Amino acid sequence: MVTLRTTTVTSTQATNAAGEIPVGAIPPKVRWTVVKGDSASFRIYVEDDTANAIDPTDYNIKADFRRGTQLLFSTTPEKTEFDGSGEFTVYLTPAQCKQLATNDLFDVQLSDAVVVWTVCRGVMTVIDEVTDRE
Repeated sequence: MVTLRTTTVTSTQATNAAGEIPVGAIPPKVRWTVVKGDSASFRIYVEDDTANAIDPTDYNIKADFRRGTQLLFSTTPEKTEFDGSGEFTVYLTPAQCKQLATNDLFDVQLSDAVVVWTVCRGVMTVIDEVTDRE
């Protein structure tokens, strides 16, 4: 079993100005720009604490897209033939991109029976389409 981004706390660690020992990590935040009605994708690379690539096919992968608290849709990103070691692709169909608006939020999680790991979170920028391909 792979160890995912864990932090060990010791009594000798330095504290911040508030007297706290910082642990954990903020998931990377991306600004994803898409054109309304186009397909769109981006690649995510995941690694363990020792900087070794993690096989994303060992996990369930889910991405949720929200406007405020309203769930717009979910996708199941997967490893494609173009992805290297430790990589998988988040893909949106033209119909999904039509549902999005600027400032909608999303996150991408890997999970198994024990672990839930948010590997990415982000904000959408949506550009209006010129050619409607309906």
